[in-house]
Amino acid sequence: MSPLSVRKLPTARPAPTLVPAAPSPVPGPEAATLASPQPPPPISPPPPLLTTRRPIIETTSPERYRVQFTIGKESHERLRRLQALLRREIPDGDPAAIFDRALTLLLEKGEKAKLGAAAKPRPRAIRRGADRQLRTPVVASRDVPMHIKRAAERRDGGQCAFVSKGGHRCTERTFLEFHHIVPYAQGGSATVENISLRCRRHNQYEADLVFGPHGASVIREARGSQEPARRVIPIQVFE
Repeated sequence: MSPLSVRKLPTARPAPTLVPAAPSPVPGPEAATLASPQPPPPISPPPPLLTTRRPIIETTSPERYRVQFTIGKESHERLRRLQALLRREIPDGDPAAIFDRALTLLLEKGEKAKLGAAAKPRPRAIRRGADRQLRTPVVASRDVPMHIKRAAERRDGGQCAFVSKGGHRCTERTFLEFHHIVPYAQGGSATVENISLRCRRHNQYEADLVFGPHGASVIREARGSQEPARRVIPIQVFE
C-alpha cells in the first residue's frame, strides 16, 4: 500500500456540554429606584351613602308650622292631578291648602270608622223601644255605644286621661282604649261618666290595681260569663 493511500482519521471531538444559563438577577431596591417611576392606578371614590330624609315638623311661629317630607312619583302625580281639579277653589295650587283638605277628609273618615261620628247623627226613634239605645238592656253588655265613645273622646280630648300620683297626665294619643272606671266585672256600666280614654299600658295598669298582678294566669272578668278567657301579658308602666 502506498503511503499516499493512507489517510489520517479525524480526531473525535467530545460532545458539547450544556451549561445552564445563569438566572436573571432580581431587581433590587436600587434597580427600582433607577427605573422610571410608574404612576399609581387611579382610585375610584366610594359610592355616596344613601341617606333617608326624615319628615320635619317644626314650629315657625305661633299657630304656624313647617312640614317637610318626601313623596314618591305616584303621590306627585296625584298632587298634580288635584291641583288641576281644584284650580277654581285653589287658584295657585298651594300644596299646603290641598294637604289641609286631605287631612280634614281623612280625619272625618277615621272618626266615623272608630267613633261612629257623623255630620248628621241619626235622629231619635219616634216610638218608644224602636231604638236599641233607648231600650233598657236585659243583659249588661261590655260594648260601649258609639254616642258614649264620641262623648268620652271629646271630653278627654283624644288623649289618655290617666293621671299619676304626682299630677302628671299621660300624653299618649295612639292606641287608645275605652276604660271602665268602675270595672265591668264589678257592675260598672257603659256611661259617659264611667268611660274614659286610656292608652294600652295604663288600661292594663289600672286593671292590675283592681284584680292584682296576675302574670300569665287566666282570669274571667264576669262571674258566669260565657266569653272566652283572656290571657294578659304583664307590662311595665312608668309614672
